[in-house]
Amino acid sequence: MRTMHLPDIPVAAAQSHEKCIELYSERLSANEARWPDVSVFLSAYLAWPGDEERRNSFVATYLARFRRASEEIGSDSPADAKTSLPLEMFGGISAIAEPAFDQLTNEIGQVQRKWLLTADIFQSIVDMAFDKRIALRRGASVSKAVDLCELEQRLPGHSQLRGAWSEFHDVAHLLAAGAYLAHVGLSDDGSKEEASILNSIWIAPEIVLALAYGLQQFGLQPKPIRNESSILKPDTLWRVPDYHKPEKPFVVFRLLTETQLEFLNSRRVA
Repeated sequence: MRTMHLPDIPVAAAQSHEKCIELYSERLSANEARWPDVSVFLSAYLAWPGDEERRNSFVATYLARFRRASEEIGSDSPADAKTSLPLEMFGGISAIAEPAFDQLTNEIGQVQRKWLLTADIFQSIVDMAFDKRIALRRGASVSKAVDLCELEQRLPGHSQLRGAWSEFHDVAHLLAAGAYLAHVGLSDDGSKEEASILNSIWIAPEIVLALAYGLQQFGLQPKPIRNESSILKPDTLWRVPDYHKPEKPFVVFRLLTETQLEFLNSRRVA
């Protein structure tokens, strides 16, 4: 079992779906990043769920770049002073960290499309499971969710969807939570620039974690039919720490569209 290492932050306000949406809307309007240390850890887990070295590099370069100058690493050794110029003369440790941080940030930018695909797959699984208008044979599944996602003309094909899920399924609950919040920030035409998973993580990480905890619980439940394995893998999933959970965890879901319902029925997967 893997649990994320995250700084502890207050979560008392994020205790319901309605309150989470209200808080996020307020935070989005203020454009305030209140918990940057938590956000940088979350960004690292989401970008490199299977690569500890890259995660550590991202967090380390962030800390090196943004910590106060008094916290920068220096040398008090007289011998060192005789043999080298002070690092501060050349921009300090930040001058080393910035290129590395920029490179890692570029990597995050390149995977955000896959984040959205993974989030859509997992959210579709949740939506199918909670929509009372349809009874699915063998329950909601990844394969059914991929089929639903392919209905969207702007989405890539089956192989791209499967590839994104394979790479990021261990953080799918977090991505779905971030995408759900990002939708709140969309304007009527869906074009608002701030509407992204990454922005949700930086604007309101505690709200992302509150929503993700309920999705995590759902994803870890064994499927009731034939005791099939859970949607999320218990051994490899990056779990939200218990100190970030709401008092009464809840699951956010959407109603399936009429097109989706017709598709599921026509394919005889119900």
